[in-house]
Amino acid sequence: MKYEFRATGRTYGGLYLVWLLVALAMGISMRDEVWDNGSSQIWAYLMFAYFAIGVAIGVVCIVTIIQRFTKNLLGREGYLMHTLPVHPEQLVASKLISSMVWVICSGVVGILSVLLMLVGLCAFEDSKTVINGETITTGWGDVLKFSWKEIQSIGGEFWSELAWIIVLGLAGVAVLILCIYAACMIGHQFRNHSTIASILAFFLLQLIQGKLDVGGGIRVIVGSVAAMPMAYSASGNLWLVLLVTILIGAVYFVLTSWLMKNKLDLE
Repeated sequence: MKYEFRATGRTYGGLYLVWLLVALAMGISMRDEVWDNGSSQIWAYLMFAYFAIGVAIGVVCIVTIIQRFTKNLLGREGYLMHTLPVHPEQLVASKLISSMVWVICSGVVGILSVLLMLVGLCAFEDSKTVINGETITTGWGDVLKFSWKEIQSIGGEFWSELAWIIVLGLAGVAVLILCIYAACMIGHQFRNHSTIASILAFFLLQLIQGKLDVGGGIRVIVGSVAAMPMAYSASGNLWLVLLVTILIGAVYFVLTSWLMKNKLDLE
């Protein structure tokens, strides 16, 4: 796992840094004195860059999940990986953990980018304040204090619902990653058409999973905090959705590990 994070950290680190800098620049470009000098066009470019980088991070997450699994465990690198004194379950788990860590980090960086945007936009009382390292540090503190006051003013019911959104969202992402792993292992059985077979296997697994209506339940919950029906939470169905999601993830995990242990055919 240490080398896994080293191999992927450079790509993510650079994208995260650029994303945060663009977010700060967006906030600064929206300040009154900058906007009055005709920065609306610059802001439009920055906004496009901000969302483009966000999409790029999402694409990199998906590509990394697939490439690190197929190249490390199913390609020529697998000759080294499978000689390690570990079980296939541990290899799959290590890939899942590293992928989930980067997904969580991407979400955290996304939140930080919004806060940095606020720092550049309205963290200072005087709109003529010169933006430099000291004022950014001060503005960051002001934004955090304001955010903390807003957090304290929100009722506990909101945080309970938000906790469910996070838990179910992360569980759904983990199941999706495990589904990709299982599809890659199934496609690996068809050496001449492994890519096509993996894609077809993924959609087939998603179709079967959709029949259980777990994805629909999660989409209703994750869609909006305000839209979450209170009866849905009170009836205990959230626990049922979480349990079924975990069971589906376990099935994908066992299937992937079994195929890796018994049906692996390296290049």
